[in-house]
Amino acid sequence: MTLGSIDYTVTGSSFSRFFRGLINERMVYSDLKSSEEIVVMTVPFEYSRRFEKMCRKEGYTFERTRFRGMLRLYDMLLHRSGLIAGAVLSALMISYYSNVILTITIDTDDPEIRGKITDVLKEDGVTPGAYIPDIDLVLEERSLKSKIDEVAWAGITRTGSGIAIDVIESIDAEKGFNVGMPCHLVACEDGVIEDIELLDGQLMKCIGSGVTKGDIVVSGKVVSESSEWTSEGEVITRNTRYVRSIGKIRGSFVRTMVFEQPFDCEVKSLTGEKTDLRYLNIFSADIPLFFGLPDGWYETENEERHFPEINGFMLPFGITEIHLNEFDIRSQQLTEKEAFDRTEKQAKDYEKNFLGEYDMLSKDYKKEVTDSGVKLTATYELYGDICQERDFFIPRNIINDSVDLDEGRDDGE
Repeated sequence: MTLGSIDYTVTGSSFSRFFRGLINERMVYSDLKSSEEIVVMTVPFEYSRRFEKMCRKEGYTFERTRFRGMLRLYDMLLHRSGLIAGAVLSALMISYYSNVILTITIDTDDPEIRGKITDVLKEDGVTPGAYIPDIDLVLEERSLKSKIDEVAWAGITRTGSGIAIDVIESIDAEKGFNVGMPCHLVACEDGVIEDIELLDGQLMKCIGSGVTKGDIVVSGKVVSESSEWTSEGEVITRNTRYVRSIGKIRGSFVRTMVFEQPFDCEVKSLTGEKTDLRYLNIFSADIPLFFGLPDGWYETENEERHFPEINGFMLPFGITEIHLNEFDIRSQQLTEKEAFDRTEKQAKDYEKNFLGEYDMLSKDYKKEVTDSGVKLTATYELYGDICQERDFFIPRNIINDSVDLDEGRDDGE
């Protein structure tokens, strides 16, 4: 199969050497016409280079006058680069928009749930115009289930240039319906019980009792006994139920924390120097527009993305600018006051993040100076919930398969 042919006009004074060269080179040609000054002929594209080399070697001048076959199409496209660019751009746009979210369908009739799903999707960047291959639909399903209490199950399906979200709404369980394995309420602090609110389970301690960490305060194994007198004497029947202990056990306890700060520490200091990094973004590729990363330590001040839009949809190419601030790490020798200020800040942060659920009855700071730094010992007297749930497993051989878990019976135990 040939790609086409080229019409040539060859000029010269004498063509004897020209025709001899055609024979020696075993040139393939057609439609040869000659006169005293010119020769017109057609040469297949595969022989065009050999033909032109022969003409230059023999001292003849040649001119391409016409392209035939596929070469004519190539020549036309070569002189109409706009058509090629438009075709390439159209192909890229079709390829891109076939992978872009144009529509989001949410299968629910509850406007409140629909609004919450829309907010979560927007927060995660799943909006019209987002590139679908960059989105992990499985992770997004988990995000919807974890962030929205009303959603018990969520499934996301790609539908052409959009996504469809199917949800199963949570249904509140009937009052008194227990879910989960049986459990104990176990002390998580060393303290004294001061208040009890018990809904289910067998209380093992009473108000005023001291408990240590790990003690069972409310048992999920509820044992009851009944006695009956017969002719043979007293018969004792023991019934056992396994339940999920539910309640609040509050009390007071003491917690001690130690915060330390060495005198010699490293601090980060901005130098005032700034630099920018630019990337050319084409689809999911980030092409750096710089030759190398700057020397030194830098932190990101902010990031700007400049992407053109058409009718509200972001195009798949643009520029990303990252603005950096240079900083330096240097050693700093703290004074005793500065070191204690830092430990106090650590204590304040701990109290804010971990003690907010308790009532603080008292607080005491004890300061101590060591050879290398300072130590702050904080003693807190707290009041609050001192128990947490702990699941346990029931031996299968003592459960009747035909009865519910909370109705198990173990006679004579």
